[in-house]
Amino acid sequence: MRIFEAIARATDPREIVLYGGGNVRHLRIARWVQIPGVLAVVATVGWFANVTVVYFGFDKIIQAKNEEIARVIEENTALSSRVSNMRSDITDVAGTLKKSHHNLVGLINQNDTYRAEIENLKKAIRVSEGKRGEQLRRQAALTAKVEGLEKQLEKSEKSSQRVSQNLEETKSQLTTALVDRGAFASARDWLEKRVERLEQRIVFLRQTQKLALAKVNTRTLRDIEKIEGIIKSVGLDPVDLLRAHNPDEYAAGGPFVPEGEATASLEDEDALLEKHMAHWQQLQDVLTRLPLIAPMDHYRLSSGFGRRRDPVNKKWARHEGIDLAAKLRAPVLATAEGKVSFSGWQGRYGRLVEIDHGGGIKTRYGHLRRTLVKKGQTVQLGDKIGQLGSSGRSTGPHVHYEVIVDGKKVDPERFIKAGKNVFKG
Repeated sequence: MRIFEAIARATDPREIVLYGGGNVRHLRIARWVQIPGVLAVVATVGWFANVTVVYFGFDKIIQAKNEEIARVIEENTALSSRVSNMRSDITDVAGTLKKSHHNLVGLINQNDTYRAEIENLKKAIRVSEGKRGEQLRRQAALTAKVEGLEKQLEKSEKSSQRVSQNLEETKSQLTTALVDRGAFASARDWLEKRVERLEQRIVFLRQTQKLALAKVNTRTLRDIEKIEGIIKSVGLDPVDLLRAHNPDEYAAGGPFVPEGEATASLEDEDALLEKHMAHWQQLQDVLTRLPLIAPMDHYRLSSGFGRRRDPVNKKWARHEGIDLAAKLRAPVLATAEGKVSFSGWQGRYGRLVEIDHGGGIKTRYGHLRRTLVKKGQTVQLGDKIGQLGSSGRSTGPHVHYEVIVDGKKVDPERFIKAGKNVFKG
């Protein structure tokens, strides 16, 4: 209401006095004429004020826009730099992927090679098992042959006794026949020829038995030399091992007598064969206590015996065993007959099993996941004694295998390689 009142007062009728040419005129301006003028003046003033405000504010708007444009340009530059870096990173990643692809292809090829090697090893193991079975059959055949010879000798002795009795009876009959030479001359000649034939037969039988014993002796000596050669190939003395295993019953091998040069009697040949067979059996007992197989059926040699770079700190060190890698939980086997002298946790070895095979020979199996035997337990060749793991100071699943002779650690691969010769035909 006040606005309308103000407008009304401002637009009261006005009179304008105009003087000109000696005349005075009165011009009355009515309210309805003043209102449009006032509105026009107000509109003009408002427009002018608006233009002024716009004019002076435009610079600030332009400045703000310029600042925004500069900020956008700076962000665009940073974004371009990031894009460039991303492109470089993508290039590096592409190169890395390419190298990884090549490495993967190499690993696949290497895996194929390993598979081929594993297949070859499986075939070799099957061949070795076949040869081992053949060797066992040959040993059984030799034992049976020896038993047959013993029975034959026993029969020959009985036959010799019967021939001797017949000879005595014949001589007695001959003595009786001499009383009447004329009547029994023809009978005497026949009996003499018969006695001669019987004596020749006895000589032939003794020579046959002697040759048979000599052949068995020679074969036994060859087997003894082969076993002693296997024991010597791992750096051990067969005599020392025999004394260690049989201190009260030790028997060394007799002299080698080549076939065709024997001069001993049949009884001497028999005693010599018995001596050689006892020696051969003692060597077989010693052989069963030598660790001549690997502690796993399937494995990969990941670290050998001797100087190497430590897998943990990468420094040069001495490795006093061999590392055999395989799948986790793979069975670990006893490499020879013996008694468990330790089973449990042993510092850097982790879970450890130690077996005493007698004669100063021990084996150790370290980094096991689980032990399956207890201290004092007797184990046989091939018995499961634990599971492969990575306990103790280890970087992955494997078994650390050691062979100790008289307190000194030796290379286990010498024993494993020598064991392969045991099953050769």
